[in-house]
Parts: sequence; C-alpha cells; structure tokens
Amino acid sequence: MCHLSQLVTQMQGCDALPVVVAVAVGSVVLYVIFFRARTLPAIPFELKPPAQSVPGWRSGEILSNPSIIVKDRSDLIQCFDPATGRSLGQVPATTLTELDDKIQRARNAQKTWALTSFEQRRQVLRTLHKFVLGHQREICQVASRDSGKTLVDATLGEVLTTAAKLQWTIKNGEKALQDDERDPGFMMMYKRAKVVYQPRGVVAALVSWNYPFHNTVGPVISALFAGNAIVVKASEHVAWSMPYWEQMVKRALNVCGHNPDLVQFVTGFADVGNAVTASPNIDHVTFIGSPEVGKLVMRAASANLTPVTLELGGKDCAIVFADADMKQCVPVLMRGVVQNASQNCIGIERILVQAQAYDGFVAEMERRMRAVRLGAVLDDDPREVDCGAMVLGYCFDRLEALVADAVSKGARCLVGGQAYKHPRHPQGQYFAPTLLVDVTPEMEITRTETFGPIMVVMKFTDEKDALDQVHSSPYGLGSSVFSGDRGRGRRVALKLRTGMANVNDFGVNYICQALPFGGVGISGFGRFAGPEGLRALCVEKAFTEDRLPFVKTPIPPIVDYPIQDAEKGYQFTQQIVAFAYSESWWESLKAGLRLGKLAM
Repeated sequence: MCHLSQLVTQMQGCDALPVVVAVAVGSVVLYVIFFRARTLPAIPFELKPPAQSVPGWRSGEILSNPSIIVKDRSDLIQCFDPATGRSLGQVPATTLTELDDKIQRARNAQKTWALTSFEQRRQVLRTLHKFVLGHQREICQVASRDSGKTLVDATLGEVLTTAAKLQWTIKNGEKALQDDERDPGFMMMYKRAKVVYQPRGVVAALVSWNYPFHNTVGPVISALFAGNAIVVKASEHVAWSMPYWEQMVKRALNVCGHNPDLVQFVTGFADVGNAVTASPNIDHVTFIGSPEVGKLVMRAASANLTPVTLELGGKDCAIVFADADMKQCVPVLMRGVVQNASQNCIGIERILVQAQAYDGFVAEMERRMRAVRLGAVLDDDPREVDCGAMVLGYCFDRLEALVADAVSKGARCLVGGQAYKHPRHPQGQYFAPTLLVDVTPEMEITRTETFGPIMVVMKFTDEKDALDQVHSSPYGLGSSVFSGDRGRGRRVALKLRTGMANVNDFGVNYICQALPFGGVGISGFGRFAGPEGLRALCVEKAFTEDRLPFVKTPIPPIVDYPIQDAEKGYQFTQQIVAFAYSESWWESLKAGLRLGKLAM
C-alpha cells in the first residue's frame, strides 16, 4: 500500500496522469470500434395484429357447422375460432402455379443470402427476437384466436419456445456450423481434413396446427441461419394467422436490408403439401404430423430423392415410481395432459404408476381433473378458463370410441370421456377433460395417439413390468421417469426406446434448445433443434487440402498408368497398407524397407 501511495503521489506531481487516462480512454474507444461494432444490433419495427385477435371481438358470424371446407370452392379455406365457432373470414388456398413462383423467388433470393456472414444472419434473428419479446400479448392472442388455446398455453408453447430457439441460435449457431477439423490419419498427415457445412438451398417445412406461431417460425429460424431460403406449408386448419407470422419474418428481413423473398408461406389442402414435397426445386423437407401422412411425404419426396426429417407424434409415457415426489410430480403431469388440451407432440399420453402409490395418485388426479374449466379465453373471463378448445372437432368420435374400447376391456372412466357442449359456446370444439384408469396394454388407446385431454393411467409392479408396458406401443418420441432415486430414474430413462427422456420432468428437453428433437419407431427419424437440427439443413461437405503447398500426393512410377509390372505394383500397394496400418512399429518399419526396395 505504501508503494502504491508513493506512485500516485509521483504521478500527481508530473504529467504522467493525463497520459495514463488518455491510454485508458483510447483503449475503450478501440474496443468499441473494433469489437462492439462487430455486433449488428436488433432493428425495431412494428406490425399491427389482425383485428379479430382483440379480446371481445365478435364481428364474425357464428358458424352453424364449423368447418374449413367452403362448399363448391376448393380454392378457399374457411377460418374460424375453434373456441367459439365464430368465422374469422376466408383465406385463398395457394395454387400450384403460385407455389412454383414462390419457390423460384425463394431460390433467387437465397443465392445472395448464402453469401451473408453469420453476424448478418444473427442481426435478423436479434430483430425478430426483439419483436417477439416486445409483442408477447399480441402474438399469444393471435395464436389463441386461431387455435383456441389459452394465453398461458400460448405463452409457454408459442412464445417461450420460440424465444428459446432464437436465443440459442444467436448464441450458438455459428459454433454448430463452423468448419469441423478432423484427424486425417497417419497416411494423410500432410493433408488438412475438415467438414464444411454449406446451405442446401431452398428447404421446406410442412408443419402441424397445434402451435401455429412456433411451428411455422421455428423452422424459419434454423433455415435462415444455415443460409437457406424456406417455403413453409402451413396447416389449412390455422390458415388465418399465417399472414401475420409471414409479415413478421419478412419485416425482420426487410429492415435488416435483406430480400424478404427468402421466406415464403403457402397454405392449402393435401394437393399443395404434395406439390411442395414432390418439387424438384426443394432441397430438404421437414414434416411434422402423423405416421400415415409421413409415409406419403416420404413417397412424394422419393421422386427426387429429397432428404426428409420426420416428426410423427408420440404416445409419450411417464413412469411414476412410489418414491417419487408427488407434490412435484402431480402438477407437472397435469400440465403434461391438460396444456393445450394435450394437443402436443410430446404430451403425456400414458402414465404408469407403481402399485404402492397407484390409489393415492388416482384419487388426487380425479380431484384435479374434475376441477378443470373449459372456455374461450378471449371471450370469457380468463380467470375462469384452465383449458381451451381443440382444433379438430371431427376427431371427437374417434376419441370417444377409444375410451369406450378401453372401458369395454376393463378400464374405468372416472371423469369425462366425451365431447363437451359448452353452455356459452355451443359451436365451440371442446372435449371434456378425461381420466381413464386401470388401463392395460391390450387396449387400443395405449397404441394410438389421442392428441386430446385424456389422462390414461396404468399400474405397474417393478422396472421390468414398466418397461414392458411402455414398449408395447410402436411410438418412441419423448418420455419421463419420476423417482426419488436418481440412479434408478437415470437407469430406467436410458432403457426407454425413445428419442428423448426426462428424469423428474416433462418436455423440458425442448426448452433446452441445445438438444436435438426427434423420435424412433413410428415417431419418425431425423432431428431438428440443437446442432444436429442446424446441420440437417446443410450439405456436410468433406474437404481436404495440402497443409504445405510444396508437399503434394505423388504417384510412384511403379503404380503410374500404364503400369509396367502389375505383380510388382500389387506388392508395392500391399506394403503401403502394412506400412500405414500395422499395429506395431516394427512391422511398419519392415514394410517401409520393402517399399524402398520395390521402388528401386
């Protein structure tokens, strides 16, 4: 301290202090100029949401029989709020001529976009991220109006997931797509070997209707950052909100100085989807939907050998051991079933409870499921709505038949089990929260994805019994294991034949955007999210070059064409293999001496 005081005193008495201050200030200025300036900031913009998304909007007529089909007009899609049956207007279906034009515009724009830096792409994502965070309510209201979900479910499933994907891609996308240096091996030690991730060109995403915002914008985020253009085929069941999402992305591109033609949204019926996947101008297809339609997508894509990523739903299980923390487990599983009326790819569709805890678990779930309130969050008092409507009203007969089949085989339906006619919204599409217990693997409901608010509870005795019951289903997307024994939880989770597993939680792997998302079995193949998802949208090009310009691959005269002595040439190549790949240095040395002799 004494020496420091003396130094300060000396500096005060001379001209050194101004010099030190100047150097410090100069260093800060240089840092800002050369480092901070490299980060391109988000650019704010505004976008007015559609009037129908405002709470209390009632200008549209209540449809007597809500359906997306317009009689005698295959070129139009009837849009309506599934929570009320109120018309949102009609949207034109994309024609095949328009589709070809959109794909070509996307391809033209991608040629320039492929040359952009990662920082330029990050700026677009930062701009989109800033808009999403600043307009959460508007986004949730648009998604709720088009799909009938609550604002809470929209926040968790639409906004939170999209913000997580944006943030992860901004922070980690470049690292995932950087050139990947590889070991060239002893034989090629004079070469530099690496994998280069290059844009595919124009990719397509055919996405489901359960999360209209996230399912459409999520693929756009990855495609753009990987240097691609993208064509998004939105589901006809949520066609009303698509123009708002499309304008949002195009505005983000535009204000950052890039061509908005990079992103093209199309909508329509099966003919449009088939045309997208069969197009020779599409370089990769991501499909989210059912196994049945997934097979059709593969068939159409096979005409041009277009690579596909398929996420085809699941019959996700939750295994609950008797030592699980029920105060944590029960609320998590309630959300796994009730959130978005269980219209979730990774919704909990089977709960297996160990025998010792079974009766208490069932009693608590019965109490909770009876208390769940259905309604239209934008039209009713939001404080009185726990669960929203379902997008596909025509599936109710199938759900009721699955419940009836289980009951006929010994299951007990303690709550619900049928479509619900809402007293305030008789044209709304609601299915009563359902609790089905004593379910066994031979019942059809354990092998069929319900995509509805049906809690299926099964009983098991030990680990083997639980695994056997879980694996009776052909699906293999996500899974959960709840246990107070961390070792057992980890052990059982790793034995499950699924693409994803969570211990003492449900679905959180998707919030961890560093992780790949996808399944096995009839749940599909390929992955999106994480480094694997970004790389799937790239051509993984193997690349080599000489480390030193004066060290190149020579062709020894003994094997140069035309070969003078084939037998001697063969012996020479045989010794090359022995020299490079023998397990002992002595064998390699002997092979080297033979090579020298043969080359003379």
